[in-house]
Amino acid sequence: MKTPPQNYSVISIISIGAYFCISLLLFSITNIGQSAEVIKTTLPNKVHVTAFYQQGEKNRSAILVIHGFLQTRNYLTVSGLSNSLTEDGYTVLAPTLSLGINHRQRSLPCDAIHTHTMQDDISEITFWVNWLAKKGHNKIMLVGHSYGSLQSLAYASQQPNPAVKKIIATSLVDVEHVIGKENVYHQIHLAREQIKKDKNSLNKYQLSYCKKFVSPAYVFLSYAKWTKTYLLKSLNEIKLPVEIILGSNDNRMGENWPKLVATNGASVTIIQGANHFFDAEHEFDLLENVQQSIENSTNSE
Repeated sequence: MKTPPQNYSVISIISIGAYFCISLLLFSITNIGQSAEVIKTTLPNKVHVTAFYQQGEKNRSAILVIHGFLQTRNYLTVSGLSNSLTEDGYTVLAPTLSLGINHRQRSLPCDAIHTHTMQDDISEITFWVNWLAKKGHNKIMLVGHSYGSLQSLAYASQQPNPAVKKIIATSLVDVEHVIGKENVYHQIHLAREQIKKDKNSLNKYQLSYCKKFVSPAYVFLSYAKWTKTYLLKSLNEIKLPVEIILGSNDNRMGENWPKLVATNGASVTIIQGANHFFDAEHEFDLLENVQQSIENSTNSE
């Protein structure tokens, strides 16, 4: 009996090869999914907090991503950055700042009662930086967006962990943006007068995009302290390298904002056509510039 021609052998080899590739891909995807986790822990003040965490390659920097005012780590601009940086092999930690709320999962409305202060936010950033350092990460970079950039610089102006090597501040703002310098200083005066009468009474202020920010006077003052003058002074005194990434169409801080921050010690990158949120095609420009900033810092060490 003759052995039938083995015409199917090539097809079989291709099929086996395809099966192997698909299996390998699925294995990789599964492993990536398993390596990412939501960290649940408790701050020293007993507030329960969470953060997205994914371990990356050992030789890469750890990136701490800080979201904007009253938002969460799921805000589109920062979640996009977090996901892209993990895909590029970096260790990424993206917390949701508690704002005094246990397991906070949603953005906080302006007219909620705000009892959190800027120093509380800085303390939480300190907590998460130290958390990364305790896991053995000795090269940490902070990437903030909008108010998250301001809070990252506020952290760096105090006593940052030696493991922190750089601050990358995207869409950096100060307390005067949106509401104006004169309005801020007028409210600061009113808040100081209110503290003399009753430190804990609730009042309505304008802060960031909030037309009615409800808080005690001391809460408002903790943020209102970060005027343009105060921010630029602090920026000039920070010993860490600072790179500020701005969109050319982000006019919230005035046309001279890039020059002002550059004059006070920061490197400045302008993404042409981008707005405050780097949406649409500028999402990729933002990622590319953040990656380049991280690599430049790594290579200069």
